[in-house]
Order: sequence, then structure tokens, then C-alpha cells
Amino acid sequence: MSGSDIAALIGIAGTIVAIVGAIVASHRSTSDKIQKGDDALHERINRVRDEYVRRVDLDGHMARMETNVKELREEGREGTREINRRLDQVLTTLQPR
Repeated sequence: MSGSDIAALIGIAGTIVAIVGAIVASHRSTSDKIQKGDDALHERINRVRDEYVRRVDLDGHMARMETNVKELREEGREGTREINRRLDQVLTTLQPR
């Protein structure tokens, strides 16, 4: 082998090392981006899990609220009936004979 052949082999080896290095660097960069995306996704999932109410828990509260609203409506209706009854008494009393 001559000196130019050795120089060519060194050049080829250097090129191969550079290409492999570029591939490794690209893989690491892509891997880091994927890991950051996964971390962000897991953070969002954990935040949703921690901040939001489970449907089972919410259903119990909603049923209780619906019952309370129905009771309030009924109380309002009873109050209106009582007021109407009293107004009728007053009007009956005030009617000229």
C-alpha cells in the first residue's frame, strides 16, 4: 500500500466515523424530544387525574342537588298556595255584602 492508499483509507474511515456520529447524535436528539413529549403528556394526564372529579363521585353530588332542587320547588309551590289561600281569605273578608 502506498501513502495515498493509506490516506484514502483514513479519509474513508473518518467519513464513516462522521456518518455514524451524525446518526448517533440524531438518534439521541430524537430520543430526547420523544422523552420530553412523553414527560409532558404524562404531566397532563396526572394533572387531569388530580384536578378533575371522577364520574361516580359527580353522579352522587348531582343526584343530591337534583333532590334539593325538587324540594325547593315544592316548598315554593306550597308557599305560593299558602299566599293564595290567605289572599282569598282577605278578599272574601273585604267583599261588600
